[in-house]
Amino acid sequence: MKPILVSICLLCLLTMIASPIMAQNDAELKRVQHLMDSTRLVEGNIFAPKKFAKADRRFTEVKDAIDEGKKERTIEKLLSETAEYAELTLSAAGTGKLTLEEYLEPREKAKAAKAASLVPELYEKAELQFLKATAKVESGNVKGGLKEAAKAIPLFENAEMEGIRADIMGTADALIQKAVEGEADKYALSTLDKAKTARTKCDGILAKNRYERDESLKAVGLAEYEAAHALNITTRVRSLKRNDQAWEKLIQSYEIEMNRVSDAIGAEHLPFDRGPTAAADSLIYYIRDLQSKTSSSGDLTDQLSSKLLSTINRLDPDYSASDPLSMAERLDLRLSDLLAEKESMSKQITEKEFMITQLQGENQEVSAQLEERTAKEEKFKKAKMVLNPSEGEVLFNSSNDVVLRLSGLSFDVNKSDIKDEHIPLLEKVKSIIELFGDSKLFVEGHTDASGESAANIALSEKRAYAVMQYLRQTLLISADRISAIGYGDEKPVASNQTTEGRAKNRRIDIIIMH
Repeated sequence: MKPILVSICLLCLLTMIASPIMAQNDAELKRVQHLMDSTRLVEGNIFAPKKFAKADRRFTEVKDAIDEGKKERTIEKLLSETAEYAELTLSAAGTGKLTLEEYLEPREKAKAAKAASLVPELYEKAELQFLKATAKVESGNVKGGLKEAAKAIPLFENAEMEGIRADIMGTADALIQKAVEGEADKYALSTLDKAKTARTKCDGILAKNRYERDESLKAVGLAEYEAAHALNITTRVRSLKRNDQAWEKLIQSYEIEMNRVSDAIGAEHLPFDRGPTAAADSLIYYIRDLQSKTSSSGDLTDQLSSKLLSTINRLDPDYSASDPLSMAERLDLRLSDLLAEKESMSKQITEKEFMITQLQGENQEVSAQLEERTAKEEKFKKAKMVLNPSEGEVLFNSSNDVVLRLSGLSFDVNKSDIKDEHIPLLEKVKSIIELFGDSKLFVEGHTDASGESAANIALSEKRAYAVMQYLRQTLLISADRISAIGYGDEKPVASNQTTEGRAKNRRIDIIIMH
């Protein structure tokens, strides 16, 4: 019995120890899942494809390890690696978007035109070319990435154009094709030609200005109508060829429509027994009779003319004509003049009000800019007082962003670990960052020209990432507010030919975008 009791006790003890570990891993899994969702929201698979692939692969391994019941340590290690790759993806994706910002509009327009679903082959071709650009930017080859992105622009523009064409002309093309398949070119050629002509006109409008929807929709509407019309004619003619009795039904259908007109004007049944001409003549007779009856209302017209003349004389005392049509034209002219005068006055008032509103807006904008600039300069002065010259300097860059150039923040050779001796300096950096509220932060790592360029970029990126992580953890900064990038020796601030110059080039720059 004793060995059994010992085993049971050991099992209980292991369960008590494992439960908090499992709970901790569950919380970490949720956090990592949130990070992976964030990478997809920012299109990390597009703007940082290599880092995203690593993160996604590790996350798959995490889920496989959980399903296979692997050790908690293994799962914990995979979760940590996934989180690290996901963080790197978020940072790199933000950098990639900033770098390729001027090339993003054609892609967004193609997406807005539903090119991905309407013309998937063209859109995929453009997207694959764009991926070449983002992959090079992610690898540090910015110039190469920009060249590849430039090649993607005409591909996205073509996908957008064809997407718009498919969206606007898709129904017309389908109806025309259906009419052709139904032999409309044999039984309703003239009507089918009208449909094709309207379709060609729509295509020409879009070729001239792809965003001219009103005119293009008007033209394509006619194309759809004529294509359906041709299909209807074809169906009727083909039914006549199959059945001789259909001729009688066709003629009777037109007689029914003519009788509807006669019923509307109160005419008697039309004499179709004497042929279509007699029926049409009878219909014309009834219409003319109605017109003659209308002329018998002359007395009422005279009264209206007198009233009309009285009204005109109030506006134009010198007017003396008595012809109703002339009076109506004169009254219409005077009303047009008055409406024009009213419109002109309203326009002048609107323009004055707009000018006043615009001046008020400009005054408020200038005041706000002045206040913002004054506040920023005050913060800048306070920031400069925080750092000693040996620790670094505070300056403005060409974009008027605040730059903390931390030349005093050094690392061991080929290392990226933050030394304890630099914690006081980073605490000062934190106090400066807090001056600028919720500004976005960009941590840049730089090296001197010693060593290989690729190794320098990788090392500078690790150092920038280490500083970013420290600031995130101590200031609780969200991932969308801060990013890091390593430039290696690409952006020196001094000569690499001297010891002093190389020391200045080995630095961390923190850009505060305010």
